[in-house]
Amino acid sequence: MTDGQTRITVLVVEDNPYDARIIKELFRDMNDDSFALKFAETMQAAGGFASPAPSVVLLDLNLPDSNGAETLPRAEGLFPDVPVIVLTGFYEERLGLEMIKSGAQDYLVKGKITGEWLRYAIQYAIERGRNERQLKRREQHLRDILEKSPDGYIIVRPDRKVLFANRGAETILASPAKELLSRPFTLESDTGKVLETELACPGGERMPVEIRAVELNWEGEECRLVILRDLTPVRELERHRDEFISSISHELRSPLTVVRESLGLVFDETLGEVNERQKEVLKMGVDNVGRMNRLIDGLLDITKIEAGVMPVDISLTDLGALVSETAAEYAYVAAERKIKLQKELTEGPLATYCDREKIREVLVNLVSNALKFSPEGGTIKLSLKAWEGGALFCVEDQGPGVDAEDIPRLFNKFAQLGHRRPQGIKGTGLGLAISRGIVQLHGGKIWLESRADAGSRFYIQLPLKSFEAALKEAVRREIELSSPGKRGFCVVTLNLAGRAEAGTPAEALLEKAEQFIKRNMNNSHAVIRNTDGEFTLLLSDSGPNEGIKASSFIEKGLAKIGMTNASGRKEITTMLSFPGDFCDETTMLEALAKAREKVHA
Repeated sequence: MTDGQTRITVLVVEDNPYDARIIKELFRDMNDDSFALKFAETMQAAGGFASPAPSVVLLDLNLPDSNGAETLPRAEGLFPDVPVIVLTGFYEERLGLEMIKSGAQDYLVKGKITGEWLRYAIQYAIERGRNERQLKRREQHLRDILEKSPDGYIIVRPDRKVLFANRGAETILASPAKELLSRPFTLESDTGKVLETELACPGGERMPVEIRAVELNWEGEECRLVILRDLTPVRELERHRDEFISSISHELRSPLTVVRESLGLVFDETLGEVNERQKEVLKMGVDNVGRMNRLIDGLLDITKIEAGVMPVDISLTDLGALVSETAAEYAYVAAERKIKLQKELTEGPLATYCDREKIREVLVNLVSNALKFSPEGGTIKLSLKAWEGGALFCVEDQGPGVDAEDIPRLFNKFAQLGHRRPQGIKGTGLGLAISRGIVQLHGGKIWLESRADAGSRFYIQLPLKSFEAALKEAVRREIELSSPGKRGFCVVTLNLAGRAEAGTPAEALLEKAEQFIKRNMNNSHAVIRNTDGEFTLLLSDSGPNEGIKASSFIEKGLAKIGMTNASGRKEITTMLSFPGDFCDETTMLEALAKAREKVHA
């Protein structure tokens, strides 16, 4: 034995003197003093060596005070965490295999043991025992973490049988683990996406819950790990954040307007002459007030987008015309900076139902960014083409590009481009975040392809939607916001076809009607206008009574802007409420079709 090496204490529990002597001779022939032998003929005698515990136990199963399979658990009780090697008779190999399944580290058949085999078995058993103890400790640590986690962890078989549920699951599902294990798991889960739902609490309130799932093997069975997270604290933080941003934004807007107007009066020399140096300083103030106003507008927009309450004004939009208008709007600015602005349109029209002004805002943001970052003499290309059943915009520039590590965070709030931002260029850091929110609100995608010093290509993919598809998507969004326990919403439809007074052009009537709706219906999350002179409004947080009042208000208001007198005429509005008149977007369309039939009858 080398210096510092720990001796291996081997306890041999064997009542047969002949077998005990053979084992002793095997160790002697090894000529290895790293082993220290101890012998016991009974389990009772073996107990005297429990402290200090041996390194390994060689155990005969048939002893005067213990016989057969019961001997192993008794030995494990005496020597916990000590590896046990079972000694079996010549014809008891099957018993040895059974003992390994029951916890023995190995088995040796008497009469077949050699010195080297014995050495190997002992060293292997000690090492394997050490590894198993480490695994057990880690398993216990993981189990402790699972049990103490506030998130719910549930193991579910394909037949929805629950195999495991931690304390977090007990709390979220308001049921003890024993009950959860005895009933099928009914919550929907999907390994491909994160789901959200609301669960009823014992007190009657609703708990928002996030559901994630992954496939795993649990004790030899293919199962699913379902993770439940109580979103109540998150929702509270979001609510406080939104209230704070909204309050601060509104509190800042009024004084900034006064500051801007005051500086403007002085800058324009309305209040008297100012010299060039004074004008230069005043212009800095006016510019920064404008930047602050844009930041406030951006904060309000991003808050509405994140809360899912960004209003939309949807109509059939010619996307090619939108690209042409954007290119024409920035042509003068590009020429001033000696930058070539090109447009490239697909053959044939591309139109979809979308919020024209919001999609225009996205294009304007991308083109203005391209102008900021493009060098003098560079080229910006604004293109549109049909792509995978939808429309694909691209804004391409020859600027400094974006580093690969910056691309994943580019669309986050307040993200900046770091060292690649040209000197003197400032922004709010909200433009791309808002753009992403607007595009996603339309069911589309926005992404960037770029390399450092090789320019950038921003892509926007939008689906081409019919009026019905756009209406269904808006209703689906409103249903998600009107979760159980909250108030519903109303769908109010105005049919203005053929309703204009004599001499009033139909398009002029529709424009007036649209302006009236935007000016007066502040609680409308969506206004969807089709080509037949029909407007559909989604009025948030409204019950049937509010919907009826809104319909009456709209009819009276429209009568003043070109409608014939409503007396004696059929109603021009229909009203449906959720969840009373429909339960999803499909049943909404069915109910709306029936309501239209009554109006036209």
